[in-house]
Amino acid sequence: MTRLIPTSASSGPLTLAGYSAGAPDPRDGTASMGDLWRILWRRRALIVLTALVLFVATLAYGVIAPPLYTASSEILIDPRDRRVVVNDVNPSSVAPDGGVTQVESQARVVESSTVLLRAIAATHLTDDPEFSQPGPLARLSGMVKGFFSAERPAPDTAAMAEERTLRALKRRLAIKRADRVFVIEVVVTAHTPAKAALLANAIADAYLADQADAKANAGRRASDALSARLGEQRARVQAAEYAIQTYKTTHNIVVSSGLLTGEQQLTDLNNQLSAAQSRTAQLRAQVEQIGRARRAGLAPDSTAEVMQSGVIARLREQESGLVAQQADLESRLGPGHPAVAAIRSQLSHVRQLIGAELGRISASAQADYERAQTDERLLAANVDRLKAAALDMGQTAVRLRELERDLEAARTVYAAFLVRAQETREQSGIDTTNARIITRAMPPLEKSWPPLGLLLAGAMGGGLGLGAGLALVREYAAPSILSRSQIERTTGAAVVGILPGTVLAGRRRGLRRAAPNTDATPHALAVAGLALRRLFDTDAIPRDAAMARGVVVTSGARDGEARARVCHLFAAAAAMRGERVLLVDGDIEDGAPPGAGPGLLEVLQGDSTLGAVVDVSAASGVTAMGSGRARSAFPEGAGRTHARRMLAEAAAHFDLVVIDGGAAARNLRIAPLLAVVDEVLLVARLGATSHDDVAAAADAATIMGRPISAVLLIDMMAQG
Repeated sequence: MTRLIPTSASSGPLTLAGYSAGAPDPRDGTASMGDLWRILWRRRALIVLTALVLFVATLAYGVIAPPLYTASSEILIDPRDRRVVVNDVNPSSVAPDGGVTQVESQARVVESSTVLLRAIAATHLTDDPEFSQPGPLARLSGMVKGFFSAERPAPDTAAMAEERTLRALKRRLAIKRADRVFVIEVVVTAHTPAKAALLANAIADAYLADQADAKANAGRRASDALSARLGEQRARVQAAEYAIQTYKTTHNIVVSSGLLTGEQQLTDLNNQLSAAQSRTAQLRAQVEQIGRARRAGLAPDSTAEVMQSGVIARLREQESGLVAQQADLESRLGPGHPAVAAIRSQLSHVRQLIGAELGRISASAQADYERAQTDERLLAANVDRLKAAALDMGQTAVRLRELERDLEAARTVYAAFLVRAQETREQSGIDTTNARIITRAMPPLEKSWPPLGLLLAGAMGGGLGLGAGLALVREYAAPSILSRSQIERTTGAAVVGILPGTVLAGRRRGLRRAAPNTDATPHALAVAGLALRRLFDTDAIPRDAAMARGVVVTSGARDGEARARVCHLFAAAAAMRGERVLLVDGDIEDGAPPGAGPGLLEVLQGDSTLGAVVDVSAASGVTAMGSGRARSAFPEGAGRTHARRMLAEAAAHFDLVVIDGGAAARNLRIAPLLAVVDEVLLVARLGATSHDDVAAAADAATIMGRPISAVLLIDMMAQG
């Protein structure tokens, strides 16, 4: 529930709140939805007026405001860059979130100052007054600052115009991206359709150009950084080479085919020694084979050297031929024939030649074997000597190899830097950005601002809301009675009835100038009758049977008309039941109007009796008594005595006395009569009667000797 009533009350015209000490704060309450509707209904004129003012202001704005047009272009951004080269300096991998963060970052790049300044330069936007000139608010602010400041404003420069244009473009720019897509929408608003489309396309083109330049600049920076280190790497290689040469010169080291001279010689001698040992072993086998054949008394014809000898082969052929001829001749001529003897002589000579050749081969094999042994011993001696020298140069070789490793590492790094620098230099001219414009902006056909229909609907709704807020604020500043429970807490009296607001409609008549109201609806009369029955049936105060039943109807200062209608209703309702009613005009704050006859004032002063001012002989109906003409004050005690006498006299002729007691906080002269009547009824209008008036009336009635005993409410929103 919304609290509408403040906890600290201010009194009405007569400050009487202080006399109700010890009572709870009657204004501490909450408001229901019905209470809120009563407040709004009471302030309906303010709400309607506020809504109309805001509606008219919005309509005027929609008519005179310059139109704005919105155009948009769309850019597709793939988080994976194009792999033009393998070793690209720009990363091409996709983030774990699928590239959404990267695309969001690119959306911020689109609206960055770098991209927008490029678009401004491409479209010459600094020459456009729409963007380069200060707005009305800026000009007004500048005029105010110039008026109150003694400093002269700085002259306008190109940088200031560019900055002003950039800010204006940022205000007209919006970057949008839907969820789960890699498409960025560039939205620009301008006063003309063509300009809006031009700027949207220019920003999209500027973004692509900026991305291409950024990738190229990244490649150039990487290439420059690598090139800057090339000199250092080259110097390291040269220093390593110089250190190796110096070390070789110092230690008298000669390298051949990547090996030290001693190592190369040792390797060669080892190879030669191995070959010599193999040769010696082969010759030793030949010599041993020939020796075994001789010891066995056989010719060494089975050795490999003999079998491979061409001389032996020819001699063996001649021997075979001679043997064959000898056999042929012996078979034909006989063994003693001279031809056979000649053949025998030739055969013997050939065999002598074979034996001589075999001896020569055997001697040659022995000589080769001895020479091979000598060579093997020499090579073994040289190998032993070089091994000793290699052991002496071990530490020198270790240091040399360390220097060579340093040189190799420096050469590798230098070569890598050189190749990478060349690659990145070439990559700087290649655009690897994987973005493209998928929709170019077109001049819009309809304006985007102001949307007159939407603004008017919003103005009407906002005006009603603002009016309702103002109504609630005014209600908070000047609270009214909103509910039955609230007025019961304020007065300490029960509500005996609630009348509809229609009882106040139609011709308004007061008690002084009109007879009792006879045009009330049956519903209103029924409510008034029930209120009277509750009023007197629930009376807990013992009454004097010698006096007529009397009720004083009072109200706040602004509820006089409602109070008069209630008095008429009470009189009419009692008359309908057959009771005789005396209707008294007790609003004697200012006395009766000029020309009025004697009445209540004369009775309370003791100057007249009830029978002298009214016709007490009426058998039925309603009898009215005016307020009187007396102006002089009367003592409190005497007035109360005369009031009792008046009610006692009325008991003989009337069943009910209804007294219009006026506003209790102002009509103080009614105190004698108010103190002696049976009931004091307060009349209030829900949502209209001021809370301060009710509190003042309740306190005034208590001070005058008779607190409020019942309350009758008039619901201004009810029909009946």
